[in-house]
Amino acid sequence: MNKVYAIIGPPASGKTSIVKKLREYGIPVLISHTTRPPKPDEKDGVDYYFVDKQTFEKMNFIEMVNYAEQLYGLTKEEVLKKANIHPVSVVDIDLSGFEKLKKLLGDRLELIYNFVDQDTIINRYLLQGEDYATIKHRIEYAEANGEFNNWEVADYVVKNSGPLIVTVRQILAIMDLVSLKIPE
Repeated sequence: MNKVYAIIGPPASGKTSIVKKLREYGIPVLISHTTRPPKPDEKDGVDYYFVDKQTFEKMNFIEMVNYAEQLYGLTKEEVLKKANIHPVSVVDIDLSGFEKLKKLLGDRLELIYNFVDQDTIINRYLLQGEDYATIKHRIEYAEANGEFNNWEVADYVVKNSGPLIVTVRQILAIMDLVSLKIPE
């Protein structure tokens, strides 16, 4: 049975970095649509499908969010196309989106919670040049929305506080694509 693995976690937990690395290893990614303009290093059809608001509003979304006055959404077509063709695929999504995907995919969807402690999150934001007020706001928002407790409903929990490759290998092992066994 084909599986879709949803990666969730608090902000700055490394979800995007994990998904990019999994893509590099050939794991298909469910790609969301957005109305925001692409960042300089982003590519249409790889990071997001970049569309205008009029186009976005005509699409059939499984889940949709308005974040910082930009729209983001995952279409039913994108989900079914990848889930039906590929033995394994991955999506970076929030818990609400996961619950909507679960209704569509049932047992073909599994949840991986990407655990990171708040000190690591703060340090990552500081390295990105964020100011303390913004960091405080983002953490308070995540706490208010239970993003630090979503591990309780996850099928799997990985800790992403060390090298990224360690977390990626844990996820590949969950997907049964690599072994974490140490040879004797």
